[in-house]
Amino acid sequence: MTSFAEIVLAPKEGSAFEMRAGQVIGITAQSGVSLVAFNARDLNERFDQARTKVYNMKLWLDLGDKLFSKLNNPMMTVVEDGFKPYGRHDLQLGHCAGDSADSAAVLRSLTQALAHWNIPAHSIPMPLNAFQSCEIDVVSGAITPVPVPLSSPVTLVLKAEMDLVVAVAECPAASAGNAAPVRIAVVES
Repeated sequence: MTSFAEIVLAPKEGSAFEMRAGQVIGITAQSGVSLVAFNARDLNERFDQARTKVYNMKLWLDLGDKLFSKLNNPMMTVVEDGFKPYGRHDLQLGHCAGDSADSAAVLRSLTQALAHWNIPAHSIPMPLNAFQSCEIDVVSGAITPVPVPLSSPVTLVLKAEMDLVVAVAECPAASAGNAAPVRIAVVES
């Protein structure tokens, strides 16, 4: 595979970039990462947690599952998931499955990263919280973030199903300690 973009996120940092349909993104991390996506041809079409759960008919992603937009179109497909033995990527909570300060920091990072495309904070959807797990109590419906301490980085690979603008931000709460930097590679599949 030929790499087109390689990004290393510093703690509490975000980045945004374009992907063409067919390219894949590999996110390698030991901490939580929030990911959002927009249709590069119509930035009003963006990733949607709810439609992703409905069209996959499940609360958590698995290999072959797709991330869907608010307009019901597939945006990305899960190709590889190194986090699966440890936890499940969160599709329930908002930006960063931590407290409100962490959530605000992630939203700020994503907003700064998306400034080039003039995407304001209020247009940034609830993300895929990669490498962040949560539990759902089936009786009460309570959602609880469950930290998953990883001893080494793992990789999530997603394939773009349309031309995209993608933004990622490291979760401050999940990066505490000695977590390795988040590494992102965009390559041809």
